[in-house]
Amino acid sequence: MAEAAAKRSRQGEDALRPPDGMASTYRLNDGREMPRLGFGVYRVPKGERCYRAVSAALAEGYRLVDTARLYGNEADVGRAVRESGVPREAVFVTTKVQDSDHGFREALAAGRRSVERIGLGYVDLLLIHSPGRKRGRIVETYDALLALQRQGLVRSVGVSNFGLAHLEALEKAGRPLPAVNQIEMHPLAYAEPARQDVLRYCAERGILITAYGSVFSGHRDKLGLKPLAKMAKVHSKSPAQVLLRWALQKGFQVIPKSVHSERIRENAALFDFSLSADEVAALDGMEGDLDEYWNPLGWPVDLGDVGEKPKDA
Repeated sequence: MAEAAAKRSRQGEDALRPPDGMASTYRLNDGREMPRLGFGVYRVPKGERCYRAVSAALAEGYRLVDTARLYGNEADVGRAVRESGVPREAVFVTTKVQDSDHGFREALAAGRRSVERIGLGYVDLLLIHSPGRKRGRIVETYDALLALQRQGLVRSVGVSNFGLAHLEALEKAGRPLPAVNQIEMHPLAYAEPARQDVLRYCAERGILITAYGSVFSGHRDKLGLKPLAKMAKVHSKSPAQVLLRWALQKGFQVIPKSVHSERIRENAALFDFSLSADEVAALDGMEGDLDEYWNPLGWPVDLGDVGEKPKDA
């Protein structure tokens, strides 16, 4: 009986283990591991729809969920993780401090509230959502993320939508490098000079790029563009799968989103094919409208208070 119970236990563990490719990770510059494939919940309605979508993603083997205070669904993400049966330590959860919470004490409070809303004890990665159009106070806000990391509420810290000048400002201020910079990235945005500057800087310093908007930022009418459609046919894959595979082969981390179980499953089927070097180069050189959500990479740099912060904050 003991042997049978042990076998059932192993079978249960196997059922919770993601397929080999989906389990692959990147090593961050702080030594931690981050899954290459994640599940995004931007514009996923809060409540049951978000809960069900995240639950479906976890059941498919996704082991990273990317949320934000701005999305309004942090609590639903936490609930789905808690009720999934997947061990907490096996799921990587990212959230973000929104622009209205920039500043040291403001970001400290916002980060703590996010951890509390998610309800998992800590978050794996906390990002500054953007450099902010006005009063970004990026160094001051980053100091709050570092404080939360020291307090054990956050494992890794990073930024989102930071351009070259914002990244350089953090480095010149003597702060530890962010582990991640999350930016819009797909073939129609890849060659933009400002984005290339960011990619070079991050590659040189071991900062991982998380690519959002990978499927042409939701503009599905662009999925028929050549050479994308041809590649999809050659590989018997959807255009979305080809775009996500391109991002993985460029070394980016991806966070596709959907509320449809069949699309969630499709977006995970990225590890049974690869693009040739010529195919990757053809996608690199695609031309078309950028169709961005926004473009904060060139926003003004505001450091905020770069002085020493209170230790008891």
